[in-house]
Amino acid sequence: MSVQLLREESAHGSAWKPADHVIVPISLLREADTPRQAGIDAEHVRVLTGVEDLPPIVVHRHSMRVIDGVHRVQAALARGEGEIAVIFFDGDDAAAFVLAVEANGGHGLPLTLADRRAAALRIVRAYPEWSDRRVASVAGISPKTVGAVRARMSSEEIPQPTHRVGLDGRSRPVHPRAEPARATEERAPVSPQAQRRPPGREAIHGAVVYALRRDPSLRFSENGRTLLRMLDLHSMSPAGWSEIGDAVPAHCASMVADLARECAEAWLQFADGLDEKSA
Repeated sequence: MSVQLLREESAHGSAWKPADHVIVPISLLREADTPRQAGIDAEHVRVLTGVEDLPPIVVHRHSMRVIDGVHRVQAALARGEGEIAVIFFDGDDAAAFVLAVEANGGHGLPLTLADRRAAALRIVRAYPEWSDRRVASVAGISPKTVGAVRARMSSEEIPQPTHRVGLDGRSRPVHPRAEPARATEERAPVSPQAQRRPPGREAIHGAVVYALRRDPSLRFSENGRTLLRMLDLHSMSPAGWSEIGDAVPAHCASMVADLARECAEAWLQFADGLDEKSA
């Protein structure tokens, strides 16, 4: 099957989900643009070689580069297989790298701290308008570390936007203390560039949850199953969240918004604790 036929076969799918995959000849795949600085881990490949029914890999449709699953590809080759299940991702190179960092940080062989810092540097260069917390949520390091990475970069290396876009998608001044009374009230219009978000974010979330469900340490413990249920609740597209928001009556909107912010803050604290655990 040609690359063009593979692209046409999966080009009309609606949402990118773990089940929406095609079988692709391994010979058509290109070297991964991976956040792993050390490259292939031979021991991890050996372990995966003995595992049956591995999840599909993720491949950048335009370039045929492996985004997530380079060790699974090597394991398939070690078993003498010539084909592998693939989920295609549509997006530019920068968005593909963001997904690679998210996917590799969420399951399988963990990224090292050096890997995550290097990934943060590259993401800041690609998305200078993103806030430190937003970059940190992708790279798996603390916002302070992202800030330190950004501070070491000159204005010649990256643009210096006057506003940055946070996890909530809102644009805020880089130096809000200059106008403390107005900083939280006024929101600058978000430019099309600032609104950029890697396509398929909710899909990679689903792929990571799918992989976590296969981890015995989570599946066979009460706390692990609770975590998986909570993650499942958040596997929702932006359109799904919008529909839920539309169902909230106006007289309840403020209370629900406050509760949502409390939940978001709890998740961020939980994430910071995990960052410290994995550092």
